Amino acid sequence: MKKLNIPSYLARTKWFLLLIAVLLLIVFGRTVNSPELTKTAIVLGAGLDYSEETEEFIVTTQSVLMASSATEGAGQTSYNTYTAKGKSIASALDDISRKMGLIVSLAHCNVIFVSQSILKLDHVQLIYPLTGMYSLPEHAVIVTGEKSPREMLAVQIGTTVSSPYFLQLALSTKEGTNGMIRTNIKDFLARSLSRSHATAIPYITLKELPDQPLGQDGEKEDNYEFDLSSVMVFNREKSEIVEDKLAEALSLYMTKSTFGAINYKSENGETVEFRILNKNINTKAEGRSVKAEMELTVELLDVQFIDTSDVLTGADKKIKEAAAALGEELTGILNKLFELSKEWNIDFLGLQAKAYQSVGRTLEEDCLKTLSFQPTVKLQVKETA
Repeated sequence: MKKLNIPSYLARTKWFLLLIAVLLLIVFGRTVNSPELTKTAIVLGAGLDYSEETEEFIVTTQSVLMASSATEGAGQTSYNTYTAKGKSIASALDDISRKMGLIVSLAHCNVIFVSQSILKLDHVQLIYPLTGMYSLPEHAVIVTGEKSPREMLAVQIGTTVSSPYFLQLALSTKEGTNGMIRTNIKDFLARSLSRSHATAIPYITLKELPDQPLGQDGEKEDNYEFDLSSVMVFNREKSEIVEDKLAEALSLYMTKSTFGAINYKSENGETVEFRILNKNINTKAEGRSVKAEMELTVELLDVQFIDTSDVLTGADKKIKEAAAALGEELTGILNKLFELSKEWNIDFLGLQAKAYQSVGRTLEEDCLKTLSFQPTVKLQVKETA
């Protein structure tokens, strides 16, 4: 059979047409119908609650609405909070959509307020409808507080109108000090579904501002601030609140990245404050014994009430002694947290999950009281020029 010779210009045309077809498939194949912003309720924060009496979910959303050019106040934004009840989370969200006359979108929702009653339910069935059906980002953070999720979403913060927007900024820029643990959806599920079956999230308390913000029309009213210095540790059965130095040490232990400052105060009132530059933690298990070595790289930030006429730096003996003493103090607090976890039977330190990696399948469930924990915290002071 005689071989068919294809002219070179036809061959080049064939590859060119094939390239065009591939590009068209890539562009139009990834194109989906998306509603206009004026027809969409962009949810900044959502609240999940559950009533054991009525066996209904109580879902609250705070959305930012974009005014269309044809309406009064074009170019302005408003924050609307809606609440609905339903036998499922999806039905409650659909009800909110009907009330608003808009399509609810969780694609930009970065904060989820939860009640303590909601945390007693199945965590996978709790989260999957939000991530699978409503595109909730996996990096959205979970928080709880002294008030219901509905009240926490509706409260007015002094620095911004939207409480979810404030939390998004606060928890994304700083974490690991003063109880500011940033537990996102992925971490929440990974820890609660592990052999430890427990984790920790920020516990928010409200404080009314003693000095209300001033506007053009005078002093504004009913503005609050969020206190993020506490942590709630929990499993499916119970929950407890950790505060002050305990919450700070727990935050340092649990967070992946740590920022902010920590301070040491001696018995005679000398105060040394350090800024955290970096954290390295190595946790390993040998059988039922778990060891955790934490090293904090810090720099000197402030010194008060030290009897000296010299300008102290990170190279001075006094500062290094304060850093060593602070490391010993944090080590003692971690040991105290371990004792509390055994007393409460809430493995928020994740020790059973760590021991399981060493012991294997023979490790029985609910064995926290049979484990040992040996933490060590050291501070390395970086000398600044």
